[in-house]
Amino acid sequence: MDEYVLHASAAPDDEAARLALIQGYQDPLTVEALRSLPVAVGWRCLDVGAGAGSIARWLAAEVGSTGSVLATDLDVSALQTGPNLTVRRHDVRTDPLPPAEFDLVHTRLVLQHLPDRAEVLDRLVTSVRPNGHIVLGDIDFTVVRPAEPDPAFDKVHTAFDAAVRDAGWQPDLGARLLAMVDAAGLADARATCHQHVQHGGEAAPTILAMTYQRLRPRLLAFGAAEADVDHVLTRLADPAFRLHGPALWTVTARRS
Repeated sequence: MDEYVLHASAAPDDEAARLALIQGYQDPLTVEALRSLPVAVGWRCLDVGAGAGSIARWLAAEVGSTGSVLATDLDVSALQTGPNLTVRRHDVRTDPLPPAEFDLVHTRLVLQHLPDRAEVLDRLVTSVRPNGHIVLGDIDFTVVRPAEPDPAFDKVHTAFDAAVRDAGWQPDLGARLLAMVDAAGLADARATCHQHVQHGGEAAPTILAMTYQRLRPRLLAFGAAEADVDHVLTRLADPAFRLHGPALWTVTARRS
């Protein structure tokens, strides 16, 4: 991947709004997984691809003044430091991580975008201390479909699948996370999967519409027609439309 195709610099306001919706939609599932560990006072935590920082802030509150959180991303413009929260620009593919440093490493919606995702996961695992935890979240887009047949939607989503694979994404990575964790030699792996059926204008359809809009030139390059994209965006905003949304996967595991 030479460049993240949804980089905020291309449309900062649109991407900020999209990230805010994603946080509101996915944070409860992530927090549920983190509480299951459970996260404890005094832990040292790493949040990779922290985005706008909602999970980093939650972790900072949980670990207290004796703990610490390091929040990293390629673009840290939306992140803010705190008494026990440090922000660092960091490329997880190439920049070093301290070995066996963290009680918890969390990343969400990062591995899906990286062609070298297995190597990146190995790097993350190395930064976890023995008996420390790793929490991974990602998506399976291949299960997205309208509740009723819609050929235009199928064309646009097929173009989306081809476009993101061309950009180095793995659009069904969520369903593959557990196998990746097993291959990395982690213990006590557990996975949860949530898929919601929502009406147009609700969180999942709106996030998908914003993603399609941001990727419109790529969708057209991979076979979607302008009229089909416009049709799909209209339907995704229509309360009468129902969408089987992407499957949201979260995997927790422990470094033995």
